[in-house]
Amino acid sequence: MQLQRVIFCRFFGGCPAKQKAGQIRITVDLAMKKRSRDRETEGHGKSRLKKVVAQIVLAQGNIFIKDLLRSNRIPVGNTKADFAEHLDAAIDSGTLSQAAIESWLDEIEGWGNQHVYLFEPLSISGRRIRPAIEASRYSKLLDRKVSYEFPEKLTLSTVNFSGDHLSIAWHRSRGAWERAKSKDFRREEGGDSYEYRAYRERFDRAVVRFEWRLADPYCAAMIQLPNEGEEHAQALGRVWLDLTELGLVSGPPGRVRLSPALKRLSRNAQATVQSTRLVAQGGHVELVSTLSEGGIDSVEAVREVRRGVDDASFLAADGMFNFTAEKYQQLSRSIKMEGYGGESRLRIWVQCKREDVYTVLSIIWNNNQT
Repeated sequence: MQLQRVIFCRFFGGCPAKQKAGQIRITVDLAMKKRSRDRETEGHGKSRLKKVVAQIVLAQGNIFIKDLLRSNRIPVGNTKADFAEHLDAAIDSGTLSQAAIESWLDEIEGWGNQHVYLFEPLSISGRRIRPAIEASRYSKLLDRKVSYEFPEKLTLSTVNFSGDHLSIAWHRSRGAWERAKSKDFRREEGGDSYEYRAYRERFDRAVVRFEWRLADPYCAAMIQLPNEGEEHAQALGRVWLDLTELGLVSGPPGRVRLSPALKRLSRNAQATVQSTRLVAQGGHVELVSTLSEGGIDSVEAVREVRRGVDDASFLAADGMFNFTAEKYQQLSRSIKMEGYGGESRLRIWVQCKREDVYTVLSIIWNNNQT
């Protein structure tokens, strides 16, 4: 009440404490302006976050979006439209924060639906990694968890080093227009009929990763681009060029041969083997299961042929394998993987989580030891 009285005197006169009233008036004005700026900033932040939801979050697989909703106690729904509506409402209410979305994206985006090349570990010591990055022209990207950009060319976007894990990501836009028939309409104008066919802009982006957990005896380049023409050669060239500029390498490390692992996996029960292809100079042997469930081990005649093959007679091996969530409980879903021993390349056919990829790579590595 005292505050109201002094301000009243300031406006209408008759108050001996005019200076004090002016000070209080200024203080009140500043506080109101600050609250107004805070509300405006909060509004911009929520609008930006909704744009992230529309462009990046909704581009992920439905099962992962449902995980995001459930883990934040947000109603789920059944369609992308439901997800978008519930996510926007959660942002407006403050239930879903930018930190929660970024943490989720770090675990989901760029994992699975990719080609993986394994390389020998970098020669740089762990204690030199952070100083090297800080001294490079990319120092501003250090500890940047998530990028919201959609560059037209493959561009270095984030660099993270935790002391025992180096994680670097590149992004490239691959957005497109898709038909939205529900928005089509017809219109009559000047005696003519016009038909309008609607397209919705779909935002998507490919992710290339370089991952090295320093305790692992390998590092990995992971590419979400088709293996067509020079796509992978150019992507790997960009990876090694940027790692050189980051001060981490002086050239590409050697590739890890994967044929020993693919040969062993086609013999043991660690995966369901859909097919295996053993390559020798001048020819190859290929064994395939055509069962909808079960691999070559479920077909007696094919199983016996596989047991009779001398792996040492073959230079390389390829194969298609399924790692089931029932067998590997640490997996969030079953993983279908194709391996190309001659190319030192793995192809993971489903979107999954970060730890799913590392689980599969651990199985591969454990079977690759001679």
